[in-house]
Amino acid sequence: MPLTYPVAPQHKLPLLLPLYLLAPVAVEVHRRLADSTWSAYGIAWDWPFVRAAATGFGVAAGGVALLVALQVGLGWRRWQRQAPPVGSGGAELSPTGQANANIEAQTIASPSPGVVLLAVLALALFIGWIEELVFRGVLVNGLGQALPVGLMAITVCLIFAISHLVWDGPAGGPQLPGLAVMGAVLLLARWAQGGSLGLAWGLHAGWVFAIAAIDALALLKPGKDGPVWLVGLPDQPLTGLLPLGLLVLTGVGVWALG
Repeated sequence: MPLTYPVAPQHKLPLLLPLYLLAPVAVEVHRRLADSTWSAYGIAWDWPFVRAAATGFGVAAGGVALLVALQVGLGWRRWQRQAPPVGSGGAELSPTGQANANIEAQTIASPSPGVVLLAVLALALFIGWIEELVFRGVLVNGLGQALPVGLMAITVCLIFAISHLVWDGPAGGPQLPGLAVMGAVLLLARWAQGGSLGLAWGLHAGWVFAIAAIDALALLKPGKDGPVWLVGLPDQPLTGLLPLGLLVLTGVGVWALG
């Protein structure tokens, strides 16, 4: 079956996991051939690394929460009420948990919000770690030996942005500038930490977690139409000025830290 764009969310994970599971293996092979260490790529499983990652995660997830709160306050988004549980025949259950007499009594089991959040958290941490290892770790180290620092940074950010077209195809084009800015903030985070990827990993995972959790739990629904130039195109938030402003403010904070 040919791949169609944009790739549906339910198809992304089966395509993504094999690639991402191979990445650490490839890096380990490269590390051994180059007689290098994981810390050379910015990975050091010590307390400062974990603390920086936790700080970045909190800043990123908190920033998304503030952005969502602003949009809800302006009426551009509304909280979505959770649908009542349904019977296996599709009927809503009564307050006592019993379906209509003519409907099969067995209910469709669905994960609790806590289970969903834990799954999203694990996935966000995994995706953030792999992408930081590849783009801000291996790629930065490799291109840094061949290019001046400024050109290396531009190249890494462009490669990071363009790589997302694998999932979105040409429809993802409008987000490329925003993704490049995101890549620049994450690269700045590695610089601010003296080469460690802890802060960058935390920021990346925090953004992924906050956005994916909102989608997975169906917490929001559209409100009145907000200006596209502020909120961005549907399913492409990085085309809006407010999300881009959040990235820039995060970058300013990282710069001040560095």
